[in-house]
Amino acid sequence: MNNCLETTGGTSLLVSIVTPVLNEEAEIQGFLDHLTGLQEPFEIIIVDGGSADTTCALIRDHAGKIPVNVNLLSAPKGRSTQMNAGAVAARGEILLFLHADCRIPADSLRVISEACRVPGVCGGAFTQNCRDAGLFPAVSCKVASALAAWSRIYFGDFGIFVQRDVFFAAGGFAVIPFCEDIEFCRSARRFGRMVQIDRFIQSSPRRFERVGRTKLTAVYILATVLNLAGIRPVFLRRFIVD
Repeated sequence: MNNCLETTGGTSLLVSIVTPVLNEEAEIQGFLDHLTGLQEPFEIIIVDGGSADTTCALIRDHAGKIPVNVNLLSAPKGRSTQMNAGAVAARGEILLFLHADCRIPADSLRVISEACRVPGVCGGAFTQNCRDAGLFPAVSCKVASALAAWSRIYFGDFGIFVQRDVFFAAGGFAVIPFCEDIEFCRSARRFGRMVQIDRFIQSSPRRFERVGRTKLTAVYILATVLNLAGIRPVFLRRFIVD
């Protein structure tokens, strides 16, 4: 596939930010407020997977208070299903899949747009850093970023972005228990390079705090190794996704 964005003019491309949510009442208002600081045109598509808390009510209430087009959708529970539904509704030339507990710099969308105009590049991700983290999560983030820079394969909390047409040509996110992000990167690389941009995404250490630092690191390693063999035990999902 040819890079369809190579010949686009100098103005920034429209980026559609797709965010899957499930019971995110503690994060969602801060997430939406932080998005208002982004400097380039974008839309935000939030796809709820059946929240039992006040997430959707907070989104509806907050949407009228910020100068951003917020599109709230619903889809069956599951990150892959939710993100695929958001991609279908997106209008942007570039899709950015961003978790509600992540934060990105104000100029990120310009940098993403410039990266996607480079011949042969179809998408990529941020460099990861942990938000309000202790030493262990911070070191884990640095190691994960170094491995991602070497492999060009990214986890979802790296903020994966991709040209819209490439997303659909690659088949979107596979509906599997976990590692849908890794599998998508592998599929997308058939259509171009996936690059790591020189901007940090700040991810929350909440999963480290909930699961335990050593246990979660071991789970990530185990899940990645098993995924390479095509094995995805459902019991690991509660540590990685839920």
